[in-house]
Amino acid sequence: MNLIFQKKSYSFKLSAKVENSKTNYHTKSGWIIKLISNDKKIGFGEVSPLHKKDLKKCTKQLDMIPEYIEEFNLSEQINIFHPCIQSAINSALAEINGKIIFKENYYFDEIGKTAILLNHENVVSDLNDIKKRYCDIGKSLTLKWKVALKNNHEEEAKLEEILSKIGNNIKLRIDANGSWGREIANRWADILKDNKNIDWLEQPLCVDDIDGMTELNKKIPIALDESLLKFPTLIDEWKGWQIRRPSQENNPVKLLRELENKKALISISTSFETGIGKRWLHHLSSLQLQGPTPKVPGLAMNKFPNSFLFLNEAKTIWDQL
Repeated sequence: MNLIFQKKSYSFKLSAKVENSKTNYHTKSGWIIKLISNDKKIGFGEVSPLHKKDLKKCTKQLDMIPEYIEEFNLSEQINIFHPCIQSAINSALAEINGKIIFKENYYFDEIGKTAILLNHENVVSDLNDIKKRYCDIGKSLTLKWKVALKNNHEEEAKLEEILSKIGNNIKLRIDANGSWGREIANRWADILKDNKNIDWLEQPLCVDDIDGMTELNKKIPIALDESLLKFPTLIDEWKGWQIRRPSQENNPVKLLRELENKKALISISTSFETGIGKRWLHHLSSLQLQGPTPKVPGLAMNKFPNSFLFLNEAKTIWDQL
């Protein structure tokens, strides 16, 4: 199949800064790519690198792709490219080849249908505010708290306060972004192992310490995130929860097939994509919720600005860029 390859860059500012122990996100840049087949089928993809240091590499590699190219040659060329480029191209090809068919709406805009990221600076007051706004009307909520941004003594005190305030209708995910050592991780696991409110500890240890996380997973559910991106073979090997980011994996069709085949212990998470990448996030999240271990996805819905970039119509986004 002969293809026309096109690309457009984008940049936007998040409505609120997102911080973790490794970095922070306030602006986001990337590219929308468009493939047109010789029979006029169209597929869109999004190159959405999480780290600014990867933008230069992606720019260089995208410039190497010719405007007119055969499908096989394109698939071969991108094999050595950044995973975000592979994801975007494979996403667009999947759309052209009918491997994925998106719905017009997936209804993830309502509060309670995605995880809410707590403000780490005022985590307790933020929790209180969320409870006042949503829990009094019977909402079940999932909250995510990014830790390892302050000293552990202070964060353990906040943990104790949080646990005293959440009820049975609130689930909590705690994400250390790989910044704890084994001693602190085991302390938190011992504190939380019998708590019914905890979904999981997310990436508590550095990406390489798989043995440490395997031992922790015997005490409390451990979800791998960054480790899966560095060691993709863990997707088939890790027996605990997996935080999956389709725009960061070299072929999101693999994730699509896993969810269609009812693979358990998968959670879908955003990398701050536009509406192009959001189509994949919503489609995969819908499949996950129909699987054996349903969990609300982490889509950071409250972090995005009001912009055409986040519409549901891929063609409209492309035309307005």
